[in-house]
Amino acid sequence: MLKKTLLAAVVLGFTTTAVQADEVSGYAAYSLGETDSKGFSTNKKFGHKAIVGLQANQYVGLEAQYTDLGKPKDNFLAIDSRGNAFNAKGTAQTRGLGANLVGTLPLDDFKLFAKVGYHRMETKVKINIIGLGKGSAKEREWVPSVGVGAGYALSTELDVIAEYERYKDVADDYNVDFASVGIRYKF
Repeated sequence: MLKKTLLAAVVLGFTTTAVQADEVSGYAAYSLGETDSKGFSTNKKFGHKAIVGLQANQYVGLEAQYTDLGKPKDNFLAIDSRGNAFNAKGTAQTRGLGANLVGTLPLDDFKLFAKVGYHRMETKVKINIIGLGKGSAKEREWVPSVGVGAGYALSTELDVIAEYERYKDVADDYNVDFASVGIRYKF
């Protein structure tokens, strides 16, 4: 269902582009922020993302995005098949590529925007069970995201932006919230 919705949105975006081609512009952005991985005890970590976008008109945009959601850590008890408990430590690093459809409400130098995206994320999990050994696993999957944000024009080419995004069911297990601030260069 989400794939069909995104496909329809992309088609609508490109149709809008064809109709109003004189308004098409591009942009690149970089943002830093804090990720909060629901499901990990020590879960607030540093994240960042890089974006290249096409603004079809003042209301609709399409983005390609690289995202690194950080490397949350957790300490927990691991139980073996005999019922013995062992202290364990784990990390889960998630990063990947994706696309966003962005709707913008321009208010002079200030802009509000909302986005919906779909991303191919890779999560690398490492576990160290004290007394038993270490292990790791890697999982790749498609992850939906939603976000809201605001931007303020510092000049005709440069905006400062603030965003909040949620990446849903990362590694089929947990959600990741990402609050960030960054700079967008329009060309």
